[in-house]
Amino acid sequence: MSKVGLVVEGGGMRGVYGCGVLDAFLENSIRFPYGIGVSAGAANLASFVAEQEGRNYRFYTNYAFDERYMSFKNFVTTGSFFGMDYIYTELTEVVDPINFEKLLNNEMEYYVVAVDALTSKPVYFNKEDVKKHKGDVFKASSAVPAMCKPIEIDGKLYFDGGVSDSIPVKRAIADGCDKIVAVLTRPRGYVKRPEMGKSIYSEILKDYPAIIKAMNVRHYVYNTTLDYLFKLEEEGKAFIFCPEKSERVNLISRNKEDLVTLYNEGKVYAESKIEELKKFMNE
Repeated sequence: MSKVGLVVEGGGMRGVYGCGVLDAFLENSIRFPYGIGVSAGAANLASFVAEQEGRNYRFYTNYAFDERYMSFKNFVTTGSFFGMDYIYTELTEVVDPINFEKLLNNEMEYYVVAVDALTSKPVYFNKEDVKKHKGDVFKASSAVPAMCKPIEIDGKLYFDGGVSDSIPVKRAIADGCDKIVAVLTRPRGYVKRPEMGKSIYSEILKDYPAIIKAMNVRHYVYNTTLDYLFKLEEEGKAFIFCPEKSERVNLISRNKEDLVTLYNEGKVYAESKIEELKKFMNE
């Protein structure tokens, strides 16, 4: 029987689409032996593994409107636009906590992608890392360079995993998956352009030259990975979920109507594909 890997892309508030897809999976008892997520995708996936339908929806449509979640005030006072301690400690561990016990006891393999701040190499945290460090693992995966300070775990510094491995399909295959279910946050046909503000992020990240180099070629790595993923789809080895349009929602969007609309798009589309997905997974 095939080992199907669930790969969940990040993208800040665009992740609300993936949140809808994963909630539809939970409602329809769709489970996977393996899952790997990046940034917001890793947080969405954590709630999926812990079987907490609706939890991430509350983050996107409720908590995100608190200035502690994301604001320029945060950036001025802490050096990070996103309130990492508020999101991944206060909310994730106390106010609306992940069921860490259920996450850890679920037989599903679970990985969170971050990137080493000094080498720009991707790092793949596992359940044991989550058990030990809890919300800090999600902070590391979500620390967008230039918008956030790096996150320290066991003496090492980490940035957002999307810098070097935005869609970790090849990692899932290396871990033994022979089929991929990918949840993306960009529409088909999207082509990533070079990062904007190169002079600005180069100055902010001057202490992390490897990250600067990785960001300079990030668009190439991303587009090459997309080409590989769509080739797998043509070969019948990948099943892809992605929004029809996502232009109204970006990394830091706060329009609740747009967020709810994108969540519903993901959920409705996934529900319409459940039988087709089951067939793909069981062939």
